[in-house]
Amino acid sequence: MKTRLFFLILLIITAVFSVQLMAEDEKSTATAPTLSDFKTLVGHWIGEGLGGVCEETWLPESGGSMLGTFKFMSEDKVNFFEIMNITIDSIGPALRVKHFNADMTGWEDKADMVTFRYDSTSGGQLFFGGLTFMHPSEDSLRIGIHFKKSDGSTKEEFINCKKVVLN
Repeated sequence: MKTRLFFLILLIITAVFSVQLMAEDEKSTATAPTLSDFKTLVGHWIGEGLGGVCEETWLPESGGSMLGTFKFMSEDKVNFFEIMNITIDSIGPALRVKHFNADMTGWEDKADMVTFRYDSTSGGQLFFGGLTFMHPSEDSLRIGIHFKKSDGSTKEEFINCKKVVLN
């Protein structure tokens, strides 16, 4: 009797666990992001933030990646540039950034870059690690950047951009 009860409980646990695994597998394949999920970034954006003027441009997906550039200016001079790339690797989507001074000398070593892993999309917002992309309206882009301060605390800065229509 005890043996039958033990096998019955074991069978129920196995069935519940199998159903849960199938549901998680279906969820992960159904919600796996593609580059087309980030098409709201595409365009030429100009705005203010970080104490200056920011200009960001994203090209549509091609060849398995999205390419973006960022330029920061203050007092009518370029302070730095970024080249950005969104790709999907074996872990999932990642936004990779290389920084350059105004004279195009790199901040990171040749093979290094800053990587922001895609976290989620919620309410039209894209979350990549310490970056958040929001669209308060169709022609605006708000970028939130989480900075880690030397004391270990974090600070969030925002860049508020408007879409530029190129002729």
